[in-house]
Amino acid sequence: MNQALSESSENRILFLDNLRYLMVVFVILFHAAGSYGTFGRYWFVADAVSNTRFFDIITMAVIDVFAMPVLFFIAGYFALPNIQKKGPGVFLKDKVIRLGIPWLICVIFIVPITTYIHHHRHLGGEPLLSYAQLWINWMKSASELHTGFLYPNLFAIGKLDDPKIIGFNLLSFNQTAYWFISLLLFFFIIFTIIYTLKKHFFPPSSIKEKTLSGKTMLLVMLSVGLLHTIMTIIISRIPCNQPPPWDWVVIAGVLQFQTGRLPVYVIYFALGIYAFSRKWFIGDNNFPGHPLLWISICIILWFGFLVILSNLLSNISNLANTRLIISMLFLRCFLLATFLIVFTSIAFRYWNRPHEINEILAANSYNIYLAHLPLVVVLQLLLVNLAGTASLVKFGIVSSLSFLVSYAISKYAIKPHPRLSVAAVVVIFLLMV
Repeated sequence: MNQALSESSENRILFLDNLRYLMVVFVILFHAAGSYGTFGRYWFVADAVSNTRFFDIITMAVIDVFAMPVLFFIAGYFALPNIQKKGPGVFLKDKVIRLGIPWLICVIFIVPITTYIHHHRHLGGEPLLSYAQLWINWMKSASELHTGFLYPNLFAIGKLDDPKIIGFNLLSFNQTAYWFISLLLFFFIIFTIIYTLKKHFFPPSSIKEKTLSGKTMLLVMLSVGLLHTIMTIIISRIPCNQPPPWDWVVIAGVLQFQTGRLPVYVIYFALGIYAFSRKWFIGDNNFPGHPLLWISICIILWFGFLVILSNLLSNISNLANTRLIISMLFLRCFLLATFLIVFTSIAFRYWNRPHEINEILAANSYNIYLAHLPLVVVLQLLLVNLAGTASLVKFGIVSSLSFLVSYAISKYAIKPHPRLSVAAVVVIFLLMV
């Protein structure tokens, strides 16, 4: 992270580091809202007292559209200069250490804690396992290297409204929020292979990098929106696929993702690599048009998307309406492209200068991501029985406290004392047992 900061300082792309920590904040808000919306009954702690429609809009119609794709875009953007500076071997070694080891620690010791809370909250009428029993079953499940859907086909078995079905399945090995880390590491591995092959067969001297104009950048984004739409529609038409949010797929227990979202992650990671190679955001090279214009376009697209999404959610039978589904996917794909233009245009203009707070938060954003989920779930659990407290108030407490505590853990524990932090995780595990 510190190296990324120094690279961005040299090339005046500090705003991408700022956007990265902003996206992590949005992820925390997304998970904090998960307990209070319509789909909160499937969350670790179900606490949908009021304002459910408001939280549905926050999660499904806003944050869920852009947060993870923008993170993949930023990761792709910094991947190319990083590998050019370090070389493929050192680059990949650094990624395995930085991503692979924390991922392994989190899925072995952290995720079972949130899973046990889910087990406690959703399976109260069933025999409760001890934490030691759950963890042993968890590791046995991990050793099976399961490949397939994470959840059963709820539509086929007629159990769409039964959170216990998902509850039982979550006792099997899964990565929860840490799927992003394993998938990103996989992308880096594939990128390293392609980069090495390209460098071997097409020496750098034979490749002339071009700087694209603002209009050409817009044409690229239009192409990205169309490609995203086409790929998403194709995947949504696969007979064995399941409607979101139940279409999570696990591959050998190592990779976990939603089938309908995989194209966008691949496309925007590749777009980030392409953007750096064509010198986007270097010098004065930015999207043309005032940010207010793009914000207006974004609002129009978002309103249309929200209308169709509300229609689909109000009547589950509408999921069979091909015209509605394609319209929603089309608007969602181009809404994401517009969101990226809005975020980068505003940040490039107004958020591209050194500032101590921004540098501190950017340097800790990854560790904040690692630490936030168990804090969010525990805080939701502590607040669930506060009768008479509005969901909006609980959401504010959960989101703000989880961010602040995650930041404190990163700054005062993980960064200065990484080995002691791992030891602390193990101690927590032993205390849970």
